[in-house]
Amino acid sequence: AIWLYILFMHFGQTTFSFMGLNVFLAWLPIVFAQLFMQLRSSWRWIFVPLWLLFFPNIPYLMTDLFHLASLRIYQPGGHFLMDTNGWWSYLFLVLPIVLMVFIGMAQVFKLFSAIKLRLVQKFGSLLILSVLSSIAVYIGRFDRIHSIELLVHPLSVFKLLVGNWDVGKLQFVLMFSILQLGIWGLIYFLKQDQQEE
Repeated sequence: AIWLYILFMHFGQTTFSFMGLNVFLAWLPIVFAQLFMQLRSSWRWIFVPLWLLFFPNIPYLMTDLFHLASLRIYQPGGHFLMDTNGWWSYLFLVLPIVLMVFIGMAQVFKLFSAIKLRLVQKFGSLLILSVLSSIAVYIGRFDRIHSIELLVHPLSVFKLLVGNWDVGKLQFVLMFSILQLGIWGLIYFLKQDQQEE
């Protein structure tokens, strides 16, 4: 289903054709985490840094929601147009974002359990992961840097990660960290609620 979506968005959808690549990049950490959890060989640990490298592509998808502003289905004054092409574009943008974000972020709990982290370690890891991925989302969105560039130009990307701090960047990282922690909190609450049933 993922490949069908990627191919369709790349070749058959003009409004949000970029979503094919973005969903593919967000799908990679899900695959890497799954491989780590399924394999029993010591080689499986190679997938952890790969997962960490590509994980920010999952929360990055949430910034793509701003592209909804390009659709003509909403008009000033709170009026909506029954433009079926616009609403299909809405579906093709929103559905994969919701699915990939919740699948990818829920999988983090499974990955931490597979690594056998204690509760305090899990909380600390979520905090660190939320901050690191928020910084990565910032440089991805505003400096236009892709995950793969960390392998190609590691020094340049590292400078962007640790440098060029200002009030705006600090606020963005804080807000996006809170957003991710909020989603993890919701996922944890739903898991606990399901266990009680």
